[in-house]
Amino acid sequence: MADRETLSRTRLVVLSLPSLAFAGYDLARRVFLAPYLSGELGLQVSVVGWLVLLANFAPIPAELLAGSMGDHGSSRFGRRRLWMILGTALVLIGTAALLAHGAAPSIASLAIALVASVVGWALCNVTHGAWALEAARDGQARGRIFGTRTLFGIAGGIGFSAIGALQVPAWSSPFMAIMIFVACGALVLHAALIALVPDRAATPGRWRLAGLLAPLRLLFANRDNRRLAALFALNGAHAAITTTGYFYTVNDGLGLRGWAPAGILVQTICAAIGILAAMRIAANLSPHTLLRLTLWANLVLALALPMLPAGSPAALMLWTIPFGLTSAIDFMALRMLLGARLDAADAPSGKRAAAHYAGFHLPFNLCGAAASGLLFTGYRTLGFDPRAMPAPEQTFAPVLLVPSLAAALITLASLRILAKEANSTPCTNPGASTEQM
Repeated sequence: MADRETLSRTRLVVLSLPSLAFAGYDLARRVFLAPYLSGELGLQVSVVGWLVLLANFAPIPAELLAGSMGDHGSSRFGRRRLWMILGTALVLIGTAALLAHGAAPSIASLAIALVASVVGWALCNVTHGAWALEAARDGQARGRIFGTRTLFGIAGGIGFSAIGALQVPAWSSPFMAIMIFVACGALVLHAALIALVPDRAATPGRWRLAGLLAPLRLLFANRDNRRLAALFALNGAHAAITTTGYFYTVNDGLGLRGWAPAGILVQTICAAIGILAAMRIAANLSPHTLLRLTLWANLVLALALPMLPAGSPAALMLWTIPFGLTSAIDFMALRMLLGARLDAADAPSGKRAAAHYAGFHLPFNLCGAAASGLLFTGYRTLGFDPRAMPAPEQTFAPVLLVPSLAAALITLASLRILAKEANSTPCTNPGASTEQM
């Protein structure tokens, strides 16, 4: 009865709506932050690299804290509500600080504002994810929750990509325009989540300092957890490289300045179509098989990237459409596998939901942050400077080859891990794995 009540249509929608705002924030941070820093603010590529690295690394300690303490909460307000309130407050403070900067802000003040914003979003994301994980006790209901969350997130990505594609003169920067919208949306949507979705009672017992390492211990608890953690890490690195490098790929690698926002919008629309298709065909496929097929598609697209002719919008879109179709399926399959690991854990359902969510997303974010830093290192090593705006043929090698080779190597490593798992773990119950989707 509790699961049916939690999964009523109204509560399912309210539980999924915060993904709209988070998708906008994630799009702004991964895609529009670096061009904003190097373009509108005119910062050197080395400074841009450090600030992007900071924005990617800063949420990691916050996620560890939320993962270890998030299951305790308050006996009066429940497990999740106070953490969601704290995270939303930091989001509003950080966004307000970014708005207060002029055209030439100091690096220190800009870094502090970015840290406040990304830490707030990290707390909200872990809290929201744990809330969703423990909202159901079976794979079918959890698949419905995460499928709906993914669709709402993609819908938010489409809407916020349109903001970047519109290029309204009154908006000096797509990054700041999106950040303003998502901060206001977070305030409303998180308030609705807190008010309308039931929260579980806090876990009995006091939080201990040793519990801070609980999410990390989960990653190494057994062989299956270690392999899943490695897949999350590689997926984070792949996502960081492909999304952060897309703007520079289009503008400086292909010489199609102004086409990047339109490409991102097409990519996001295709991601929604891809997720809907994946939810339909997954009834006959295990999450492992779905993930493997997606990885093979990613490998083909990575190898095809350097072959795109410069100055051809049609070639760009022919590459962007299949890339968008597969861009969200791998992460969704990994989250379904995460739900299976939570079910397999020797604990009551939901007891360690925050620890599982934060623990397995930790390598995703950590390797994503490191990969973004390495991407800019590769750019600098090969002499690429976005402020110089050279001819497309002069920047072809660093701007296209670096993300292409990195994405291909990451995908090959992921396929190798899946192959090892398939060889060592025979499938004794084919229906059990598809039940998660």
